[in-house]
Amino acid sequence: MTKNVIAKSVIILASICILIFLIWIYLFPNRSNKSNENIDKLISVNKLNTKTLIVILGYDAVIAIETQKGIVVIDAGISNSLTAKYRKIIEREFNRHDFAYLINTHSHWDHTGGNQVFADDVIIAHENCVKEMSEYWKDKNKIKLNLQKIINDYENKLKSFDPEWQDSLEIEKQRIRYQSAYNDLMTDRLVTLPVRTFKDTMNLYMGDLSFYLIYFGWAHSKSDILIYVPELKLLMTGDLFAEGGRASFNEYQKKDTKRWMTIIKWIQQRMGNIETVINGHGYVMSKNELAAFIKYVDDKRME
Repeated sequence: MTKNVIAKSVIILASICILIFLIWIYLFPNRSNKSNENIDKLISVNKLNTKTLIVILGYDAVIAIETQKGIVVIDAGISNSLTAKYRKIIEREFNRHDFAYLINTHSHWDHTGGNQVFADDVIIAHENCVKEMSEYWKDKNKIKLNLQKIINDYENKLKSFDPEWQDSLEIEKQRIRYQSAYNDLMTDRLVTLPVRTFKDTMNLYMGDLSFYLIYFGWAHSKSDILIYVPELKLLMTGDLFAEGGRASFNEYQKKDTKRWMTIIKWIQQRMGNIETVINGHGYVMSKNELAAFIKYVDDKRME
Protein backbone atom coordinates (compact mmCIF):
# COMPACT_ATOMS: atom_id res chain seq x y z
CA MET A 1 0.00 0.00 0.00
CA THR A 2 1.48 3.36 -1.05
CA LYS A 3 1.86 6.34 1.27
CA ASN A 4 -0.79 8.24 -0.70
CA VAL A 5 -3.32 5.46 -0.24
CA ILE A 6 -2.58 5.30 3.51
CA ALA A 7 -2.95 9.07 3.83
CA LYS A 8 -6.28 9.02 1.98
CA SER A 9 -7.51 6.19 4.21
CA VAL A 10 -6.63 8.14 7.35
CA ILE A 11 -8.41 11.23 6.02
CA ILE A 12 -11.53 9.22 5.13
CA LEU A 13 -11.56 7.54 8.56
CA ALA A 14 -11.15 10.89 10.33
CA SER A 15 -13.96 12.38 8.24
CA ILE A 16 -16.27 9.48 9.15
CA CYS A 17 -15.51 9.95 12.88
CA ILE A 18 -16.23 13.67 12.65
CA LEU A 19 -19.48 12.99 10.78
CA ILE A 20 -20.60 10.47 13.41
CA PHE A 21 -19.80 12.98 16.17
CA LEU A 22 -21.77 15.75 14.45
CA ILE A 23 -24.76 13.45 13.92
CA TRP A 24 -24.66 12.49 17.63
CA ILE A 25 -24.60 16.14 18.70
CA TYR A 26 -27.47 16.89 16.32
CA LEU A 27 -29.64 14.00 17.51
CA PHE A 28 -28.84 14.36 21.23
CA PRO A 29 -27.99 18.03 21.78
CA ASN A 30 -29.23 18.26 25.36
CA ARG A 31 -28.30 14.82 26.68
CA SER A 32 -26.11 16.29 29.43
CA ASN A 33 -28.67 18.98 30.22
CA LYS A 34 -31.40 16.37 30.55
CA SER A 35 -29.26 14.41 32.98
CA ASN A 36 -28.75 17.56 35.05
CA GLU A 37 -32.46 18.30 34.92
CA ASN A 38 -33.23 14.82 36.26
CA ILE A 39 -30.82 15.35 39.14
CA ASP A 40 -32.29 18.79 39.86
CA LYS A 41 -35.75 17.23 40.22
CA LEU A 42 -34.48 14.84 42.90
CA ILE A 43 -33.08 17.64 45.08
CA SER A 44 -35.52 18.82 47.74
CA VAL A 45 -35.61 21.87 50.01
CA ASN A 46 -36.96 21.73 53.56
CA LYS A 47 -37.70 25.24 54.84
CA LEU A 48 -37.74 25.09 58.63
CA ASN A 49 -38.38 28.81 59.06
CA THR A 50 -37.73 32.09 57.28
CA LYS A 51 -34.03 31.88 58.07
CA THR A 52 -33.23 28.16 57.89
CA LEU A 53 -33.42 25.63 55.08
CA ILE A 54 -31.98 22.20 54.34
CA VAL A 55 -31.06 21.16 50.79
CA ILE A 56 -31.33 17.38 50.52
CA LEU A 57 -30.40 14.68 48.01
CA GLY A 58 -30.37 11.19 49.48
CA TYR A 59 -28.04 11.33 52.49
CA ASP A 60 -26.63 14.68 51.38
CA ALA A 61 -27.88 17.48 53.62
CA VAL A 62 -26.60 21.04 53.43
CA ILE A 63 -28.08 23.40 56.02
CA ALA A 64 -28.14 27.12 55.23
CA ILE A 65 -28.98 29.86 57.71
CA GLU A 66 -29.54 33.47 56.69
CA THR A 67 -28.08 36.15 58.96
CA GLN A 68 -27.54 39.91 58.85
CA LYS A 69 -23.85 39.35 58.13
CA GLY A 70 -24.17 36.69 55.47
CA ILE A 71 -25.26 33.11 54.90
CA VAL A 72 -23.83 30.42 57.19
CA VAL A 73 -23.70 26.91 55.71
CA ILE A 74 -23.44 23.74 57.77
CA ASP A 75 -21.69 20.85 55.95
CA ALA A 76 -21.00 20.60 52.22
CA GLY A 77 -22.17 17.21 50.99
CA ILE A 78 -20.15 14.51 49.23
CA SER A 79 -19.56 16.00 45.79
CA ASN A 80 -18.40 19.43 44.64
CA SER A 81 -20.48 19.17 41.44
CA LEU A 82 -23.65 18.46 43.44
CA THR A 83 -22.82 21.06 46.08
CA ALA A 84 -22.47 23.66 43.33
CA LYS A 85 -26.15 22.95 42.59
CA TYR A 86 -27.02 23.24 46.29
CA ARG A 87 -25.30 26.60 46.48
CA LYS A 88 -27.34 27.96 43.58
CA ILE A 89 -30.54 26.74 45.25
CA ILE A 90 -29.57 28.50 48.49
CA GLU A 91 -28.82 31.71 46.60
CA ARG A 92 -32.20 31.51 44.87
CA GLU A 93 -34.14 30.77 48.07
CA PHE A 94 -32.55 33.62 50.02
CA ASN A 95 -32.20 35.91 47.00
CA ARG A 96 -28.60 36.70 47.99
CA HIS A 97 -25.16 35.20 47.46
CA ASP A 98 -23.04 36.61 50.30
CA PHE A 99 -21.83 33.47 52.04
CA ALA A 100 -19.90 34.16 55.24
CA TYR A 101 -18.97 30.75 56.66
CA LEU A 102 -19.05 27.04 55.94
CA ILE A 103 -18.91 24.93 59.11
CA ASN A 104 -17.95 21.24 58.89
CA THR A 105 -19.56 19.20 61.68
CA HIS A 106 -16.82 16.58 61.27
CA SER A 107 -14.24 15.33 58.77
CA HIS A 108 -16.06 12.55 56.90
CA TRP A 109 -16.12 12.93 53.13
CA ASP A 110 -19.91 13.00 52.83
CA HIS A 111 -19.81 16.25 54.84
CA THR A 112 -16.65 17.84 53.44
CA GLY A 113 -16.59 16.65 49.82
CA GLY A 114 -18.19 19.88 48.61
CA ASN A 115 -15.89 22.23 50.55
CA GLN A 116 -14.31 23.27 47.27
CA VAL A 117 -17.52 25.11 46.33
CA PHE A 118 -17.02 27.43 49.32
CA ALA A 119 -13.26 27.86 48.96
CA ASP A 120 -13.68 31.65 48.72
CA ASP A 121 -15.45 31.74 52.08
CA VAL A 122 -14.16 30.96 55.58
CA ILE A 123 -14.37 27.22 56.31
CA ILE A 124 -14.49 26.36 60.01
CA ALA A 125 -14.06 23.03 61.82
CA HIS A 126 -12.46 21.41 64.82
CA GLU A 127 -8.67 21.16 64.59
CA ASN A 128 -8.86 17.35 64.29
CA CYS A 129 -10.93 17.74 61.12
CA VAL A 130 -7.89 18.98 59.18
CA LYS A 131 -5.78 16.06 60.41
CA GLU A 132 -8.43 13.46 59.56
CA MET A 133 -9.12 14.89 56.11
CA SER A 134 -5.42 15.07 55.27
CA GLU A 135 -4.93 11.45 56.32
CA TYR A 136 -7.98 10.24 54.40
CA TRP A 137 -6.87 11.81 51.11
CA LYS A 138 -3.40 10.25 51.07
CA ASP A 139 -4.56 7.31 48.93
CA LYS A 140 -6.87 8.59 46.19
CA ASN A 141 -6.68 5.35 44.21
CA LYS A 142 -8.11 3.47 47.17
CA ILE A 143 -10.92 6.02 47.42
CA LYS A 144 -11.71 5.59 43.71
CA LEU A 145 -11.88 1.80 44.06
CA ASN A 146 -14.16 2.06 47.09
CA LEU A 147 -16.42 4.48 45.27
CA GLN A 148 -16.66 2.22 42.23
CA LYS A 149 -17.62 -0.70 44.45
CA ILE A 150 -20.36 1.35 46.14
CA ILE A 151 -21.69 2.51 42.76
CA ASN A 152 -21.78 -1.08 41.49
CA ASP A 153 -23.64 -2.19 44.62
CA TYR A 154 -26.30 0.47 44.13
CA GLU A 155 -26.62 -0.35 40.42
CA ASN A 156 -27.15 -4.04 41.28
CA LYS A 157 -29.79 -3.08 43.84
CA LEU A 158 -31.62 -0.98 41.25
CA LYS A 159 -31.85 -3.98 38.91
CA SER A 160 -33.94 -5.87 41.46
CA PHE A 161 -36.38 -3.04 42.25
CA ASP A 162 -39.46 -1.79 40.48
CA PRO A 163 -38.54 1.73 39.27
CA GLU A 164 -41.95 2.95 40.46
CA TRP A 165 -41.18 2.07 44.08
CA GLN A 166 -40.01 4.72 46.53
CA ASP A 167 -37.14 2.45 47.58
CA SER A 168 -35.81 2.55 44.03
CA LEU A 169 -35.90 6.33 44.04
CA GLU A 170 -33.89 6.50 47.25
CA ILE A 171 -31.34 4.03 45.89
CA GLU A 172 -31.03 6.10 42.72
CA LYS A 173 -30.35 9.23 44.80
CA GLN A 174 -27.56 7.40 46.58
CA ARG A 175 -26.12 6.14 43.30
CA ILE A 176 -26.13 9.70 41.94
CA ARG A 177 -24.27 10.97 45.01
CA TYR A 178 -21.47 8.42 44.73
CA GLN A 179 -21.30 8.61 40.93
CA SER A 180 -20.97 12.39 41.16
CA ALA A 181 -18.22 12.02 43.75
CA TYR A 182 -16.41 9.54 41.50
CA ASN A 183 -16.74 11.84 38.47
CA ASP A 184 -15.35 14.72 40.51
CA LEU A 185 -12.30 12.67 41.41
CA MET A 186 -11.68 12.00 37.74
CA THR A 187 -11.95 15.68 36.79
CA ASP A 188 -11.60 18.78 38.96
CA ARG A 189 -11.83 17.53 42.57
CA LEU A 190 -9.70 19.56 44.99
CA VAL A 191 -9.14 18.73 48.64
CA THR A 192 -10.27 21.89 50.43
CA LEU A 193 -9.39 21.94 54.11
CA PRO A 194 -10.89 24.16 56.81
CA VAL A 195 -8.87 27.36 57.26
CA ARG A 196 -10.12 28.34 60.69
CA THR A 197 -10.08 25.78 63.50
CA PHE A 198 -10.64 25.59 67.25
CA LYS A 199 -9.84 23.23 70.10
CA ASP A 200 -12.79 23.40 72.50
CA THR A 201 -15.30 26.12 71.59
CA MET A 202 -15.85 28.93 69.11
CA ASN A 203 -18.54 31.61 69.01
CA LEU A 204 -19.69 33.47 65.91
CA TYR A 205 -21.84 36.60 66.17
CA MET A 206 -23.68 37.34 62.95
CA GLY A 207 -25.72 40.40 63.90
CA ASP A 208 -29.14 38.91 64.52
CA LEU A 209 -27.96 35.34 65.20
CA SER A 210 -25.28 33.68 67.32
CA PHE A 211 -23.53 30.38 66.57
CA TYR A 212 -21.99 28.44 69.44
CA LEU A 213 -19.63 25.67 68.31
CA ILE A 214 -18.49 23.10 70.84
CA TYR A 215 -16.26 20.04 70.46
CA PHE A 216 -17.94 16.83 71.60
CA GLY A 217 -14.89 14.54 71.76
CA TRP A 218 -14.06 11.28 69.94
CA ALA A 219 -17.32 9.61 68.99
CA HIS A 220 -18.55 9.29 65.39
CA SER A 221 -15.16 10.70 64.37
CA LYS A 222 -12.31 12.51 66.11
CA SER A 223 -13.68 15.91 65.10
CA ASP A 224 -17.41 15.95 66.03
CA ILE A 225 -18.89 19.30 67.00
CA LEU A 226 -22.31 20.58 68.03
CA ILE A 227 -23.68 23.87 66.69
CA TYR A 228 -26.24 25.79 68.74
CA VAL A 229 -28.19 28.83 67.51
CA PRO A 230 -30.17 30.11 70.53
CA GLU A 231 -32.19 32.74 68.66
CA LEU A 232 -33.64 29.97 66.46
CA LYS A 233 -33.81 27.43 69.32
CA LEU A 234 -31.84 25.17 67.01
CA LEU A 235 -29.21 22.49 67.70
CA MET A 236 -27.24 20.79 64.92
CA THR A 237 -25.53 17.55 65.88
CA GLY A 238 -23.68 16.24 62.82
CA ASP A 239 -23.68 12.44 62.72
CA LEU A 240 -23.59 11.87 66.47
CA PHE A 241 -27.10 10.41 66.39
CA ALA A 242 -30.15 9.81 64.20
CA GLU A 243 -33.88 9.22 64.70
CA GLY A 244 -34.84 7.74 68.02
CA GLY A 245 -31.61 9.00 69.55
CA ARG A 246 -29.62 6.15 67.96
CA ALA A 247 -25.98 7.04 68.54
CA SER A 248 -23.32 6.52 65.87
CA PHE A 249 -19.99 6.17 67.63
CA ASN A 250 -17.07 4.84 65.59
CA GLU A 251 -14.17 6.33 67.54
CA TYR A 252 -14.14 5.68 71.26
CA GLN A 253 -11.68 6.30 74.05
CA LYS A 254 -12.56 5.94 77.70
CA LYS A 255 -10.91 9.26 78.51
CA ASP A 256 -13.44 11.04 76.32
CA THR A 257 -16.40 10.03 78.48
CA LYS A 258 -15.52 12.84 80.88
CA ARG A 259 -15.74 15.33 78.04
CA TRP A 260 -18.97 13.74 76.82
CA MET A 261 -20.60 14.38 80.20
CA THR A 262 -19.38 17.97 80.23
CA ILE A 263 -21.05 18.55 76.86
CA ILE A 264 -24.21 16.69 77.91
CA LYS A 265 -24.51 19.02 80.91
CA TRP A 266 -24.00 21.94 78.53
CA ILE A 267 -26.92 20.68 76.40
CA GLN A 268 -29.15 20.00 79.41
CA GLN A 269 -28.69 23.57 80.62
CA ARG A 270 -30.15 24.73 77.29
CA MET A 271 -32.88 22.12 76.81
CA GLY A 272 -35.57 24.68 77.60
CA ASN A 273 -34.43 26.74 74.61
CA ILE A 274 -34.02 23.90 72.10
CA GLU A 275 -37.02 23.16 69.89
CA THR A 276 -35.43 21.78 66.73
CA VAL A 277 -32.61 19.26 66.37
CA ILE A 278 -31.07 18.50 62.97
CA ASN A 279 -28.56 15.74 62.38
CA GLY A 280 -25.93 15.55 59.68
CA HIS A 281 -28.19 13.91 57.09
CA GLY A 282 -31.05 16.35 57.30
CA TYR A 283 -33.29 14.50 59.76
CA VAL A 284 -35.28 16.93 61.89
CA MET A 285 -35.67 15.43 65.34
CA SER A 286 -37.43 16.18 68.60
CA LYS A 287 -36.21 16.90 72.12
CA ASN A 288 -37.30 13.35 73.03
CA GLU A 289 -34.76 11.96 70.59
CA LEU A 290 -32.13 14.28 72.01
CA ALA A 291 -33.02 12.99 75.49
CA ALA A 292 -32.64 9.39 74.26
CA PHE A 293 -29.18 10.22 72.96
CA ILE A 294 -28.22 11.78 76.29
CA LYS A 295 -29.30 8.59 78.05
CA TYR A 296 -27.20 6.50 75.67
CA VAL A 297 -24.13 8.61 76.42
CA ASP A 298 -24.74 8.34 80.15
CA ASP A 299 -25.09 4.54 79.87
CA LYS A 300 -21.93 4.37 77.78
CA ARG A 301 -20.06 6.25 80.48
CA MET A 302 -21.02 3.63 83.02
CA GLU A 303 -19.66 0.68 81.00
